[in-house]
Amino acid sequence: MTFDEAVAFALPIATELRHDMHRNPELSGKEEVTAHRIQALLESHGIPVVSGLGGMHGLMCTIEGLPGGKCWGIRADMDALPIQEISDVSYASQNPGVMHACGHDGHSATLLGVALTLNLLRDQFVGRVRCLFQPAEETVSGAISVIEGGGLDGVDAIVMSHGWPDLPVGTIGLKYGSAMASSDTFEVTITGHGAHAAYPHLAKDPILAAAAMVVDLQHLVSRNVSPVDSAVISVTMFHAGTARNIIPDVATIAGTLRTLKHDTRTYLMSRIDSAVSAIGTAYGVEVCVHWKIGTPPVVNSNAVINHISTYVTSPAVGGAIRWLDEPTMGAEDFAHYLEHVPGAMLRLGTDCPYHLHTPKYDFGDDALAYGIRLLATIGMSPIPEFDKV
Repeated sequence: MTFDEAVAFALPIATELRHDMHRNPELSGKEEVTAHRIQALLESHGIPVVSGLGGMHGLMCTIEGLPGGKCWGIRADMDALPIQEISDVSYASQNPGVMHACGHDGHSATLLGVALTLNLLRDQFVGRVRCLFQPAEETVSGAISVIEGGGLDGVDAIVMSHGWPDLPVGTIGLKYGSAMASSDTFEVTITGHGAHAAYPHLAKDPILAAAAMVVDLQHLVSRNVSPVDSAVISVTMFHAGTARNIIPDVATIAGTLRTLKHDTRTYLMSRIDSAVSAIGTAYGVEVCVHWKIGTPPVVNSNAVINHISTYVTSPAVGGAIRWLDEPTMGAEDFAHYLEHVPGAMLRLGTDCPYHLHTPKYDFGDDALAYGIRLLATIGMSPIPEFDKV
């Protein structure tokens, strides 16, 4: 069987899966029906599947080529978002308040197509391809569960493609180095001493201290991070008080930190801690900082990007390359895989007029063939000795 024939066999099955997933989206950690559907499809074509990775709904299968060679990992995510879809497509979400607004239906369908294609071409490449269907990307807990469940065992390098509405169909966005930001959140509890609003001199005002913190945190990036680096500190929540004439005992602020470099991330977390602590001391209030550690930055291996770039425009793929100058400050838990093996995130053009995480976004069908062709071609390619960067 030729490569084109294998893709032609896999594409309609992948398209049907995408429509089914889009019609029946499931939130992070609840992808049970989705996982069963994908597992059944793989097993119906003779591909053994390991399920329940890390105690969640993750799946993995390994396509065995000819003996020898190394192992590519290819990852896709399965979860949807808590957004009400606004769409007139025939496969619109039938689950109120839930939709595939980030294109994970397209990601999983693409990977299913890759697995089916490579399964038909097992005698035409050397090595193995590990296909990872990951749950809970949106809550940044799924990648760790897959890794802890053995998903990366024996994998030498890993790739993923993310549908990208700003790129034309057939265009693959490639970025050296930092491609997406880390994402961590913080909550600061400020405890003072309340009083009647008419007698502020009797209080240790947590609102005043919290307001000072909000203002000060906006200066940390501009005065602590190089202008040629990038970071974001956004305070997005401020809660305090129960009445207009009472200075409360407690106030809380919360927000997010995003960076493109591991060192910058560590440094700014420390600076936030020290800044709010110093303000607390100055205002005579107690301060407690709680961090929720999210994802590290997505840092692509330059060697993997170079390797992939040689296949995008090949006859087997027929795509075009868009070299991306800038990263995005959005986050992706694919970053966790890159802490273990070299790899890269690719952006697969979907040419959708609506942005990710909006009620009208649709991955569409046209990008599936390009995604299947590129990832299958990468999976069949020999893995050089990659460095992590």
